[in-house]
Amino acid sequence: MVCLDSDVLINFLRKDAKTILLFGNLKSRKETLSITSINSFELIKGISRSSNMNQAQVLKFLSNFKIYDFNFDSSKKAADIFNDLKSKGEIIELPDIMIASIVIANNERLITKNINHFERISGLNVSDI
Repeated sequence: MVCLDSDVLINFLRKDAKTILLFGNLKSRKETLSITSINSFELIKGISRSSNMNQAQVLKFLSNFKIYDFNFDSSKKAADIFNDLKSKGEIIELPDIMIASIVIANNERLITKNINHFERISGLNVSDI
C-alpha cells in the first residue's frame, strides 16, 4: 500500500499528466491507495478555492481511498517527530508532521512532491512522484 499526500491528490484532480501516469502505474501494480484524515481535511477545506469541483465531487473522489485517522499512536509519533525536528531547528508545518506520523504508524510509504519537508523525518519511507 502507498499513502498519497495532498499535493499528489490535487495534481490528479488538476489532470497533471505525470500524476495520472503515477496513478496508472500504481493501479497496474494493484497497489492499494491510502490517504490520511489530514489529507482529506486539506482537500475538503480547499474546495472553496477550486472553481471546478464541489464538495460532493471531492467526497466521491476521497471515497476511493483507504483513509487512516490521526489516532493515539500517530499522536505519540507526531510528538516525537515534532520534538526531533525542533531540536534540529528544522521544524515543518504541523499538518505535515501529522501526515508523516500517520504514515509511519501504519507502516506505509508516502508519495509526495514535497520531499524537502518529509525527508527530514526519521523513519519515514517517502518518495517523489
